[in-house]
Amino acid sequence: MTKYDVCLSFAGEDRTYVDEVAQHLKSLGVRIFYDNDAQVDLWGKNLTEYLDEIYRNQSRYCLMFVSRHYAEKMWTKHERQSAFDRAMTQDQEYVLPVRFDDTVLPGLRTGVGYLDGTRFTPVRLAEMVAQKLGAGTPAQPAAGWEYALFADTVRAGLRGLKSKRVDHDMAFAKNVRTFTTDTEALDYFTARTRAFDNIINSIEEVLSPQRQLLAFGANGQRGDEEKITRLATMFVEVYDNLLVWAAELRGTATTEKFRALYSATARLADQPLRQIDEFVERFGAARGSGELRLTIDYDAAEVEAELTKVQTN
Repeated sequence: MTKYDVCLSFAGEDRTYVDEVAQHLKSLGVRIFYDNDAQVDLWGKNLTEYLDEIYRNQSRYCLMFVSRHYAEKMWTKHERQSAFDRAMTQDQEYVLPVRFDDTVLPGLRTGVGYLDGTRFTPVRLAEMVAQKLGAGTPAQPAAGWEYALFADTVRAGLRGLKSKRVDHDMAFAKNVRTFTTDTEALDYFTARTRAFDNIINSIEEVLSPQRQLLAFGANGQRGDEEKITRLATMFVEVYDNLLVWAAELRGTATTEKFRALYSATARLADQPLRQIDEFVERFGAARGSGELRLTIDYDAAEVEAELTKVQTN
């Protein structure tokens, strides 16, 4: 019998996702080797020999999280070499790949079945690992599983928008249109401010008490996994809509008169985006229960000041 059911092999850049998988695996009773849990044990050891023993001999499966970062790291190369050596000596599967992108990984054959880490939440992936081990999914999920599922699904969705968020924070945007007259610029500004109000209002609509009741169930009732996942997906869509809205403004070329106004208006999305990020982190960390509450506010004083200048001129 092996010491571990599963050893986890991953790059540090992917730790946020992997850490959640690790915590859920432990809650399912799966024996795992996860470096964060083994800091004292690793202290002072010859890591080359020690990790080779774990990834080659002491685990039933190796859960390998493949990404661009994974392919580049020295220690992950060492881990996967040990895992592939083990895989060659047995008839049944040993390496269980989870892909975050389509990076070609030396030693991993193209025909090996894998799971797409961008499609599964850490909770769901942990359950699938447990099923692979024959442990199945717990008949009685831990209390508050509905809220954990919501938070994990939202986090997975936001990870997929990371590049868009970076572009927003750095005020990058591709040119999408050009206005040569003040009338065009003013009309579009008016339409964009209405769209902003609609996006902000849609947050309240997505998290309405009625929708929450349908997804999470009344007190004492089991939630609906499909509806919770859909609620989380809709929530991420609102976040994406905010990013796209700001990018559309930044990507619009106008006459000199309107440039400062457009720039200030695009920054209206900053506070709501930050408030959503903070809400997800608080909610995900607490694994809370009860009604989801998110208050969105923003300061439009800069926009109003720039609009006054435009109208005055």
